[in-house]
Amino acid sequence: MSEKANTHFTIGEFAHLFGISKQTLFYYEKNKIFSPEFIDDNGYRYYSLAQYFTFEIIITLRKLGVALKEISNYVNHRNIDALQQLFSDKVLEYEVQLDLLQRNRHNLLVNLDRLKQAKEVRSNRITLENCAEEYYVIGNFSAAKGSMKDQIKLIAEHNLPFAKSELFSEYFMGYILTQEDLRSANYLSISRIFTQVSHADEYAKSIIKPQGLYAKITTPDGYHVNYKFAIEKLLDFISRNNLEIISDVYITQLLNYWSTTNPKEYVTQIAIQVDDKN
Repeated sequence: MSEKANTHFTIGEFAHLFGISKQTLFYYEKNKIFSPEFIDDNGYRYYSLAQYFTFEIIITLRKLGVALKEISNYVNHRNIDALQQLFSDKVLEYEVQLDLLQRNRHNLLVNLDRLKQAKEVRSNRITLENCAEEYYVIGNFSAAKGSMKDQIKLIAEHNLPFAKSELFSEYFMGYILTQEDLRSANYLSISRIFTQVSHADEYAKSIIKPQGLYAKITTPDGYHVNYKFAIEKLLDFISRNNLEIISDVYITQLLNYWSTTNPKEYVTQIAIQVDDKN
């Protein structure tokens, strides 16, 4: 027994070396990743001195998020080329994760800025603003003539890529009223829905809402059936200021179901790109 005490660690001693529990060592043994050098007839487990260095590799690679199967394969086939490849793969993985974190941080800041603006807007106030380009993912909404269930199905189909993506999205949605329907005063004919994203390459079917001069009005009306008054007021402003409409109508919910359970508290912005006829 004294010889073992000098040349081996008990499971308790070995666990103490790494600040882990004995259960963790049982877990690695059960999954055939790391086992004691031998087990006595009484079930006592003993780890050799050299096994300290092997387990150091295992527990460090776990900190890097390396899969157990990959760790087991590397430990049993160690060489400098394999180690270099393993580290290179993790660097690439971290670069992807960092890009995702940076994009999510950016998306959060955009949403925070939007929420701040929404709290400060004045209802039915019209503004002329030079706006930067924005990126929208477009979905078909022209078939939404049936029940509310049918409409939600279309919205869910549109939102599915966002639900499956690791990128954060608050489903910042809106509607598009075409210039043709605008000229026909068919304000309830919403043919497309969109979700704003931060980068054009984040999703397929993305379009660019061009930079330029936009006439905007903000309204508290929560549903698109109530937008008629705001649109008519905006069109009157455009006409009186001798402006020309050069885009579809973008109807964006600045505040929606994410921030309130009461649709009467929704805040919607209606924007139309214009040009000075003069």
